[in-house]
Amino acid sequence: MKLKTLAVILVVFGLLGFQAFGGMMNKDTKVLADKFLKSVPENMMYLMPVKSLINAVKQGENNVVILDIRPPVHYNNGHIKGALHIPMPMIVEKMEMIPKDKKIAVVCAMDTNSAFVVSVLRMFGYNAWVVDGGVPGWVKMGMPLEK
Repeated sequence: MKLKTLAVILVVFGLLGFQAFGGMMNKDTKVLADKFLKSVPENMMYLMPVKSLINAVKQGENNVVILDIRPPVHYNNGHIKGALHIPMPMIVEKMEMIPKDKKIAVVCAMDTNSAFVVSVLRMFGYNAWVVDGGVPGWVKMGMPLEK
């Protein structure tokens, strides 16, 4: 758990550092980044246990959207049924496809990639969460993937 926490923190600071280094940091970006970083400790690093996602799916909850950010080849080899697929590099470009009125459960093969996406989505006002363990965690819990 400590490693995942460190990974999320490094991802956020990496994102902010990239923006500042690239000259893209402005007052609005700083306000959004500050708001996000101050909310992290009280929100358990925005980690959602895979079991919570499984329970939501089994109960048919329609207030949770699974966002699979893996590359197309991995998604096509097997994904969680009903997952919205937007590869990580296309998140900003296709952000309008992601509903703002639902909880967004971000899955990938690596939690650090999910953390990148969650930090960006959070800065744009989305209720996004890193699913702890991602797609491999889903499979490890005995849940099926579809092609």
